[in-house]
Amino acid sequence: MNRLASATAVLAAALWLGGCTEVAQEPGKSYAGKEDEKPYAGDTFKGDKAKWELALAARNQMQNEYARATTAKK
Repeated sequence: MNRLASATAVLAAALWLGGCTEVAQEPGKSYAGKEDEKPYAGDTFKGDKAKWELALAARNQMQNEYARATTAKK
């Protein structure tokens, strides 16, 4: 009876400690695809980063509800 209790305690301890291990969550290998190009490298901006930033700022300003409300009242 004592051996059975000891074996059960050892098995329970092994199972309890086995639940404490953490599975690795990193991907197995890194992405090996093509490198992304710059958003301003297309035909619209022809590589001009300043022009792209101005267009982006203008587009964002039109999504600003406060700016749209004040321009609608004028």
